[in-house]
Amino acid sequence: MGTDSKQPSRGPYRHHSEEFKRAIVEQSFQPGVSVARLARENGVNTNQVFGWRKRYAPNQLPVAQATAPALVPVTIVDQPAQPLAGGDHRPAVMLELTVGRAKLRVGGDVDRDLLAQVLDRLLR
Repeated sequence: MGTDSKQPSRGPYRHHSEEFKRAIVEQSFQPGVSVARLARENGVNTNQVFGWRKRYAPNQLPVAQATAPALVPVTIVDQPAQPLAGGDHRPAVMLELTVGRAKLRVGGDVDRDLLAQVLDRLLR
């Protein structure tokens, strides 16, 4: 089997600027963005984008400028008081917090320290 077959050359590697890579990474962390679609739209391989994401993780990206804290919508709903064990009548409290795809629903008597830990993890 003495065939001499050469593999086709891959061509020159493309070199993308740091600015381009960082822009793609920032876009890839936006809620609802498909990394595969973003990569395809920018002519790069999906695995390359994931590599850039590891290299330029959000905590390593420079902050362009300080931004004001974002306001989140709040809905207040009146509910009648519900009796607790022992006949105590205090208003029922329900807190619902949505961050990206995560949803936290808290109601009733909650341990403050545990809630602080959960919120700290969720809001990072």
